[in-house]
Amino acid sequence: MKQNILQNKAIGFYAGLVAVLLCIASAAVYGITFKGIEYKEPVFDATICILLAVVAVAAAAMLFVDKLAPYAPVFLCAGSGIALMMFIHVIIWPVSDTIYGIEPFGHMNELVMCAVLLVLSFVVSEVSLYMKKVKASV
Repeated sequence: MKQNILQNKAIGFYAGLVAVLLCIASAAVYGITFKGIEYKEPVFDATICILLAVVAVAAAAMLFVDKLAPYAPVFLCAGSGIALMMFIHVIIWPVSDTIYGIEPFGHMNELVMCAVLLVLSFVVSEVSLYMKKVKASV
């Protein structure tokens, strides 16, 4: 008798999938919007996109293996947290220049959108870390 692969998955599995999707969305939005932005300091780092994509793919694969599913959010938390810190490192000068009135950064909407996606991917992966991924077998 064939069993559905999603039949024994708990709510943490789905929270992990949401975190994976948020990581992919973060990488895509950051890569698309910041690649073309010119500023006196570099505001695009391809490593952030690569890190988020690799972590998302690895975590998604781990979520579908019952024995590895509990460890997938660990990768998601680490990857999205590191990517968030790298993003802050990249955008600190444009934000500081804007705050102090030195040279305004004209792409604050894009910056906020990317920051929100990165924070959401980190928070959702952190939440899924504490949830069950697989239902208890009967």
